[in-house]
Amino acid sequence: MAAFRVHEDMEKENRVLQALAGGKKNVILGSTNVVPAAAGKNVLLPSIGNQQQQQRTMFSVLDNVQNNVGKNVEKTGKDAKLKNQRAGPLPKPGKAGDENAVEAKHSLQSKAQKKPSAPVEAFKGFEIYDETKENLPEMCIPKKVDTLHEKRAPLQELKHVELLETPMSVAETYSPMSVDKSTSLIVVDQGPVPRNDRERFFEVEEYQEDILVYLKEAEKRNRPKPGYMLKQTDITYSMRTILVDWLVEVSDEYKLQGETLALAVSYIDRFLSFMSVVRAKLQLVGTAAMFIAAKYEEIYPPDVSEFVYITDDTYTKTQVLRMEQLMLKVLSFDLTVPTSLVFINSYCVMNDVPDKVKYLAMYLCELSLLEADPYLTYRPSKIAAGALALARHALDLPMWSKMLENNTGYTLLEMKDIVLDLNKTHIDAATMQQQAIQEKYKSKTYLEVATIPATELPKNSLDKMCEIAVCNAASASTLLFV
Repeated sequence: MAAFRVHEDMEKENRVLQALAGGKKNVILGSTNVVPAAAGKNVLLPSIGNQQQQQRTMFSVLDNVQNNVGKNVEKTGKDAKLKNQRAGPLPKPGKAGDENAVEAKHSLQSKAQKKPSAPVEAFKGFEIYDETKENLPEMCIPKKVDTLHEKRAPLQELKHVELLETPMSVAETYSPMSVDKSTSLIVVDQGPVPRNDRERFFEVEEYQEDILVYLKEAEKRNRPKPGYMLKQTDITYSMRTILVDWLVEVSDEYKLQGETLALAVSYIDRFLSFMSVVRAKLQLVGTAAMFIAAKYEEIYPPDVSEFVYITDDTYTKTQVLRMEQLMLKVLSFDLTVPTSLVFINSYCVMNDVPDKVKYLAMYLCELSLLEADPYLTYRPSKIAAGALALARHALDLPMWSKMLENNTGYTLLEMKDIVLDLNKTHIDAATMQQQAIQEKYKSKTYLEVATIPATELPKNSLDKMCEIAVCNAASASTLLFV
């Protein structure tokens, strides 16, 4: 407990005693009328004994302490508010105690003025933060006077973000997941698609063969079952085709990569190989597969709310997330599977294929995604090789060569069945009900390869090509031994 020290002002007590002796001589003990003490000072009563006088003095002091205890706590705890609050009543002018205090204050100020001033600047206290004035930036930023450079303006919002060309700038206009809803913007087809980091990775000649060998080993794992649709009781191949065509529109709307679409279709086929799905949940499966593939492949994947929006609120966010968890559990979180587009990029880089041939081969590979039968029976590497051969034939180039055979590992005779299936799909593409892939590859970005007319490749002519290729290979081998 803190102890209070009672200061006795003898001169003031004498004045009080004289006033009491002249005015009031009788004091009734036990009365509730108590003579108040002035500003915490002791008052001596002449008609009371020493013991009672001490008790009355203690009561007077404690009474003043009790009245001012709240204000004394605020003095010690809140120094900032002392400038705007008064601890107690101001003393009346004319008293001897106040005159002494004023004289002492003047003497202190005169002593402070007599001291020699230090060459260093006077210390300035911390500025007080006021929430109403919001002067925090002025307090935190050090004020420096720079005579050589102009004073920097405060940070402001960038109004012309589209003028920035930095590759790391994250803006709504450059985000691949942004959907421009303005009607004034005119979309202009860009030039050919530039080579991405994946294609540059294949350009390292020292590792091309090792990469291709690894991809062919990886495609054997986690393959979907070709006849899984026979075990599905409520969905059909045509429903799957409609779902894939819708996913193509989704990927084109959000400017997603072609590899994202191929991965999503692979996840769907692998999931349906183990799980039976009703037709009401088939679109939910496709949405969750695209959501997983976008997070795996894209830099800026669309949010789950975007996928809820594109389903026209058919499913909720919780349903999409639960289906995502179920698919990941069924797929054992093994999401790294090579698709036909991966092999197309590898073949085109290794053999220096022209862009038009490359885009036409990519177009044929995406058309193969629409049909589960018969393309699930082929490996992705074989589909890519057959699409490359058919694209070269459609552009009046030699269908196959020795270099392509060495780099891909497939001969023309081995690809005869996949080439015939792709040729049939290419012919039927113009009359199909699903036209999302065709519209995608009619743009100038892909050199309008979807507008190239498909010519039927008879089986007899393909057999002759295969025989010629076998004879050339045999003659080349004999020349080597000779």
